[in-house]
Amino acid sequence: MRQDMIMISRKEYEGMKETIEILQDSDIMQQIIQSERNIKEGKTKKLNL
Repeated sequence: MRQDMIMISRKEYEGMKETIEILQDSDIMQQIIQSERNIKEGKTKKLNL
């Protein structure tokens, strides 16, 4: 039986690995969820850079 294969660049692969690591880190995910909540509630400050 022949297996299908997908080729991606090393950069794409590394990015996928980083995304998976973030999704598996509950502390980081809680920070992201809280940040999204703050944005929706207008609890943000404008930065002038």
